[in-house]
Amino acid sequence: MNTIDIIKEQIVSVKEKTDSFIKTIELQKWSVTPEIIETNMNWQIGHLILANYLHGIASISGANKSIRDRIDMASFVTYYGPKSTPNLYLDEKPKNEELLELYEFIFEILYSEIDKIKIEELINSTEVPNPTAKTKYEALTTIFKHQSWHNGQIATLNRILKEIK
Repeated sequence: MNTIDIIKEQIVSVKEKTDSFIKTIELQKWSVTPEIIETNMNWQIGHLILANYLHGIASISGANKSIRDRIDMASFVTYYGPKSTPNLYLDEKPKNEELLELYEFIFEILYSEIDKIKIEELINSTEVPNPTAKTKYEALTTIFKHQSWHNGQIATLNRILKEIK
């Protein structure tokens, strides 16, 4: 198993954990933002779409036309970026079902991009400037670290939402 295989295995593993949470949180509760945690599932999944696009696709191979044709990334930065507020733009954000489709779409392309990269390219600079990664290796490993952090937030959100009737 080489470095790229290990990275992909970690990304698949962290996505499986996120998917298990997705199955346990009812879609109608995805916009509920408990004060104690100030996040919601719509924001969490939208944020992961945005982050995984940046780290796993744009950083590796540059802007992706099929994604840009389907997702307005400028709006995603507003709705789901690091300085966004989860309970704003609720009417403008993608609906939960659409967000789930986009989440799967991002991972399809992400896996395809990982399959194309060669080990010797991992030390190369990212294709687009990345605020947290200078090399393609750093960008790809950020995916599973970052999504793991959000899985912790989603797990906490899930526990809180189960208490809300």
